[in-house]
Amino acid sequence: MLPQKLRLTGKDVIFITRKRQYIGQGLFGFFYIKQYPSIKNNQFSFHVTIKLSKKSVARHIVKRAVMQAIQQDDLVKHPINNSFYKIFIVLSKVRVWEIEKKIANFSKKDIIKHMQEEFKKAWKWFNTKLTANT
Repeated sequence: MLPQKLRLTGKDVIFITRKRQYIGQGLFGFFYIKQYPSIKNNQFSFHVTIKLSKKSVARHIVKRAVMQAIQQDDLVKHPINNSFYKIFIVLSKVRVWEIEKKIANFSKKDIIKHMQEEFKKAWKWFNTKLTANT
């Protein structure tokens, strides 16, 4: 779990989703805005829809896998195109059923590994798109 100062607040999430700056790739979608100039790190939050699984245990596994990938790659401290961002990550609505089918037969370790690999692919795409847009 990320420390509190590195996570978004509920107000931030509402503001970011209303701004509608969105880049989607693969299984993930990224809502984002530039960070305040005084804060020198990225802030993240991640939402796993109940459509993925009615069981909170399955949703928490996915959420922890993505947050672990964020911490392992130290994405919090690395600026994107010399700027820091507030980033709200969601699962792609169109691909939720695909994810659900795929992870239904996986073990916990396989789910974590799969989600981290998919996140890293999506993050690279997000990074290149964001760099190209600015």
